[in-house]
Amino acid sequence: MLYNKKRMIIWLSLILPVLLFAKLPQDISFFDHVPKSIEKDYYIYRFLNERNVSSNDAEKLLSEAKVVNLKLFKSFAKRIDDSGFKKASKCLKLKTDALLATDSECIAIGLSVRDAMSLDKNKLRSLYKELKGYRDINETLKVLSSDDVFDESLKNKKDFIDIFNSCGAKNRSAVFDKPLSKEDIDELSHMTGFNRTIEIILTQRDLKNLQKSLLSVNINKKFDADSIFFLGLNALEFNQKNKAIHLFEKAYDKYYYRFDKDKTLFWRYLITKNDKYLDELLESFDVNIYTIYAREKKSEKFTNIISPQIKTAKANYDIQDPFLWLNLLREIKDKNTTQLDKLSSNFRHINTIGQYSFLQERAHGFEHSYFPMPFYNLLENYSKDRIALILALGRQESRFIPASISTSYALGMMQFMPFLAKAMAKKKKIKNFDLDDMFKPKIAYSFANTHLDYLSKYLHNPILIAYAYNGGIGFVRRLLKTGDFFTKSEYEPYLSMELIPYSESRRYGKKVLANYIIYSQLLGRSVSFKSLSQNLMTPKRRDEFEN
Repeated sequence: MLYNKKRMIIWLSLILPVLLFAKLPQDISFFDHVPKSIEKDYYIYRFLNERNVSSNDAEKLLSEAKVVNLKLFKSFAKRIDDSGFKKASKCLKLKTDALLATDSECIAIGLSVRDAMSLDKNKLRSLYKELKGYRDINETLKVLSSDDVFDESLKNKKDFIDIFNSCGAKNRSAVFDKPLSKEDIDELSHMTGFNRTIEIILTQRDLKNLQKSLLSVNINKKFDADSIFFLGLNALEFNQKNKAIHLFEKAYDKYYYRFDKDKTLFWRYLITKNDKYLDELLESFDVNIYTIYAREKKSEKFTNIISPQIKTAKANYDIQDPFLWLNLLREIKDKNTTQLDKLSSNFRHINTIGQYSFLQERAHGFEHSYFPMPFYNLLENYSKDRIALILALGRQESRFIPASISTSYALGMMQFMPFLAKAMAKKKKIKNFDLDDMFKPKIAYSFANTHLDYLSKYLHNPILIAYAYNGGIGFVRRLLKTGDFFTKSEYEPYLSMELIPYSESRRYGKKVLANYIIYSQLLGRSVSFKSLSQNLMTPKRRDEFEN
């Protein structure tokens, strides 16, 4: 009886917030009853933009926000009767020419390093004098107004890192791609921000002089695992294979996640062709492109993949309530394996397969990889290829949690940004569309399918489609048109997969590709990592931009 009472308390704690939840709240009192969270921030953002909010109420909400990103800041600036807020918001919106016509304070707020570098030296020197009272930007302008920005920035290594990291790809190529001395490299390597500098140098593939300079780097405790891994790739590009292997070993020891450890094993195998690395990959519990590669090489199948087929009646649980999901996430933080396993049984229902799979993976320490196919009835009319792609994206985007909200307010299982969701609703002529409709699985899948129709016109490989889904099709077009990616060389296309410029898109693409392969196979399709990789090397099979 005691066990049942405990279980009832847990279950009520998960369900209770549904009594508070509605779509967009009608008045500010709603926010008194929900915890500080990204979910709350999303509703504050909508409330500020879609309701008549007084300045006092907006100020109250400002104190209740968890993260005031730029989007939320601009929304507050519209409502709060504060000249500083409004001015900052306005200055951040202005284009360079209009910004320079304002006062010193506004310029100091709104002028970016990238935009400053587009100005001529005389204008930069004038601004340097004008903005004497604004120390940070003044120091930057002093460097940028010099005749040799590269040499001037190296006088203070912090200036070099700050300007290099924020100046944009074109400026880096034009101004910064020069050899660095070993002394400069040694000093830079102890500076905060140098890990980011290494990533930029290695992923902007035209910075050949800087890349060669990085060969002289000595690893120290400031280096994170990713930096060490990137330096290994750099050594490999300069054919220093032994050094690359050593760096990959160092990265392996420093990495925490199994995915990343497997990455270093994969690269050591590519260099040495030593089967011991494949054998280690076979022992990994993680399902990723590296372990898929090893299993294809060894003709071994995964034994830890579970695709739950659940037909139990719907749970009495509002899958469209983001606060209910938030409550569950908080509930499981201190749960042990047994407790998580018991809790997951509450979600072993046809409408909560995503929650069930999420809990089961954690209950078993991620030794089992769950590939659920929730709401499959909504996908049955699509091709098997499209189903596999939607499921691959959905698993990575949200783990099929219908009420997911990201830090940038991407919504639902398929994580649509509000602007894209609204545009899609208009295209589909959906009347009275509310952004919370993205929490409905039918809407989420339908919108994703339509968006994929568009992306698939130009991109033919799932990893490229994943990059575009995450970073936009313009990002992928620019990437391919550089001619620096997926070229014919010894370690391609794998090297390009590791050097995609944006870290989120880089990791996301590899995860989605692995999901796509597994889902394709679960759906009875013959799809391999090898064939998909080979297709990346053939422009006609890859995309429509270069053909």
